Amino acid sequence: MGGIFTLQKKVMENLKQNLLESANQKLKEILENARNLVGLSENDFRVLADRKEILLSWTDELAEDFYQTLLSYPKTAKVFETVPVEKVKEKFKAWYRNLISGGGGEGFYRQQFFIGLVHIYRRIDNNVMIFMANNLKRNFLKKLFEHFEPDEAVYVFQAFSKLVDFVIALTVEGYIFTLYQALTDVAGLRPALVERMMKLKLEEIYNLFKREFLHPTG
Repeated sequence: MGGIFTLQKKVMENLKQNLLESANQKLKEILENARNLVGLSENDFRVLADRKEILLSWTDELAEDFYQTLLSYPKTAKVFETVPVEKVKEKFKAWYRNLISGGGGEGFYRQQFFIGLVHIYRRIDNNVMIFMANNLKRNFLKKLFEHFEPDEAVYVFQAFSKLVDFVIALTVEGYIFTLYQALTDVAGLRPALVERMMKLKLEEIYNLFKREFLHPTG
């Protein structure tokens, strides 16, 4: 009996290790893509950090607008029936301060990837997250033009926009990754088999939507 228990424990540890390795590999791929496709670099963090005194002074105002927007829409307001809005607002402020103060680094990236898990756990749709990220960027840009000359405002916004878009990518991928891993584990299927099954099912769905959306019969 002890031998079986030890074997089961070893299998579970291997599964956990493989899961973490897959997550780290996905994180590495996203970071590489961001650096090569949009020119993301540590300099973007420095651009914000160099102006952090004024950018951080907007923290409360940006957070207030962000959550008032969420609370004014019944669908998103439901999230705060179980999660205290003030608690989440403080986490948003901490995230913004970290972004502005030259956070970056592995710890920051891993945290954003984890947020995807939080979103799926809280049943927050990715489209809501993307729309709210754009809401934040618009408000940030408005503040920039109120306090900086146009050229500098655009320069700072480019850095902020790249970083926010990168966070969006990490969050979406974290959401998809954790959902896929959870479903695979619940079904008790090997990833390779799931890939083959998914390919067949996606082809079926693709053909259905192609016919109904591009060539509707109704």
